[in-house]
Amino acid sequence: MSDLTGELLDGRYEIGAILARGGMATVYSALDTRLDRLVAVKVMHPHLANDDDFVERFIREAKAAASLSHPNVVAVHDQGWNQGGPPAVFLVMEYVEGPTLRDVIRDRSPLSLNETLVIAEAILSALGAAHRAGIVHRDVKPENVIIANDGRIKVADFGLARALSSMATITADAGTLLGTVAYLSPEQVQRGIADARSDIYAVGIILFEMLVGSQPFVGENPIQVAYRHVHEKVPAPSSLIAGIPASIDALVAHATAADPDQRPKNANDFLREVESAHSGLDPQDPIHQEKEQPVIMAKKVERSPVRPVARKASGKPNRKARRTLFILAALILGALFWYLSLGPGAGVSVPSLVGLSSQDAQASVTKVGLKMVIASQTFSEDIPANRVLSSNPAGGGRISDGGTVTVELSKGPERYIVPSLASLSVAEATSLLTPLHMTMDSQNQVFSDTIPRGYIISTKPIAGAKVTRDTQIIATVSKGIAPVPLASYVGKSSDQALTELTAAGLKPVSKMAYSDTVAAGIVISQSPTGGGNVGKGTVVKLVVSQGPRTIVVPNVVGQTAAEASKAIEDAGFTFIINKLSTRGNGRVVGQTPAAGTRARAGSMVILDVY
Repeated sequence: MSDLTGELLDGRYEIGAILARGGMATVYSALDTRLDRLVAVKVMHPHLANDDDFVERFIREAKAAASLSHPNVVAVHDQGWNQGGPPAVFLVMEYVEGPTLRDVIRDRSPLSLNETLVIAEAILSALGAAHRAGIVHRDVKPENVIIANDGRIKVADFGLARALSSMATITADAGTLLGTVAYLSPEQVQRGIADARSDIYAVGIILFEMLVGSQPFVGENPIQVAYRHVHEKVPAPSSLIAGIPASIDALVAHATAADPDQRPKNANDFLREVESAHSGLDPQDPIHQEKEQPVIMAKKVERSPVRPVARKASGKPNRKARRTLFILAALILGALFWYLSLGPGAGVSVPSLVGLSSQDAQASVTKVGLKMVIASQTFSEDIPANRVLSSNPAGGGRISDGGTVTVELSKGPERYIVPSLASLSVAEATSLLTPLHMTMDSQNQVFSDTIPRGYIISTKPIAGAKVTRDTQIIATVSKGIAPVPLASYVGKSSDQALTELTAAGLKPVSKMAYSDTVAAGIVISQSPTGGGNVGKGTVVKLVVSQGPRTIVVPNVVGQTAAEASKAIEDAGFTFIINKLSTRGNGRVVGQTPAAGTRARAGSMVILDVY
């Protein structure tokens, strides 16, 4: 990648000297011309900047890293693309002046116990903040730990390791990955998966390296190193450095267990262990204090250390010493042969199964001559369903040939389906939710035209949603039909009553009735009466006047006065006889009102009789 020194990135960051180069990026010092402060700018190499998938992951992880605010975390200030100059995807970080932990280990390791534990506690404090935020570093190594000149300890590159690990493969010529491979956990090497426990493994390796001065596993290429992480156990630091307490050996062993289930769950848990071990050390112990050089029991070499041989003054081993060495070697080889062929070491090494599907796990144990039994299934937020959560013995353990490995499978995330609670009472819904590990909250209450008072209208989350254990279901409960004020329409026109009642959401029903006192079309009475509130949709009965009742006047002309009088009364009228002559035949010759007309009941009909 070309040197960007002197460039102005994004019109803001004036690039200074190169601070570091890596397989993924180059880090420069820079001046933030907008805020007039010194920053560190990490510029991705061009072949990565042209990879759309990588850039997308880079941006996403940079945003996550920027959310971390912790005194032991190198803060992320900005991220962007260079505009108007050399193409570059970059990240702007807090500038921390001082050496990396790699520099410190190279210049003056092994470190004292006190300094080792202080640095480890700072690293774990930073990782603990990340793990609480759901962020896994994935690339914890001394190069990413800065020891500031003022004594502060900072962890860098949060969020960037995910993008790197998702695209990197371990190959014999991948020299740029050698530093990273030295801290990869077995599950990262075998299955490419990582969680908080993978960060713990890396911290355990760093602990070993600070205490001893070299990495536990070295090799000529990354594949050899990765192989040793999977198949070998990290040695106890006390086996190489005199005076290291058993409590410190236990810390390294716990953090670097081959089976991630056997490690601390996250950085916060391991931090408490480290602090407890630190507080239990004797501050007067020389190995606990700062010093130039601790007593080294074995040289730091890439191959297994050998025992020292007695020499003559000339520097050559004497004959007796060579014979003693030969006998000792024969005894060791014989003991090793017995141990591996007939003794306890003759067992089969259990492969690491965590994260494998049940079928793949079965194939793995069958391949090495073992059997597998599924002992139980447990919910897990991290391991998908039907994949191995843990095994007994754990990965790396040994059992006799043909032995049985019991495994615990994941049931996947613990989720429950929200049932349909609509039209149930709150009590009924609560009883239904309890065995499903959910609780009820009926804080929302609204009016409903269709759901009775006290019954559920809807829920949040909705029916059919998958939720975690102890999720609170918020129910919207009916308060019944919304009340509507009802006016009195007695004495008002039926048209007005029908219009206003309908607009108010009520249902008017009217019937007609005769009235001698109320004009036609006017409301005589209503039920319910006005002046109060009624439920929306209530039926309001109206009695509307159709005026006085009228009757058809019968035709009585030609009838005798007696016959006509009876017919008029039977029809519902009164009558009066108007006698026109005393010499007539006594029959009706005329009537008022005329026959066939309508007159009010009880009114008078005048009969003209001749």
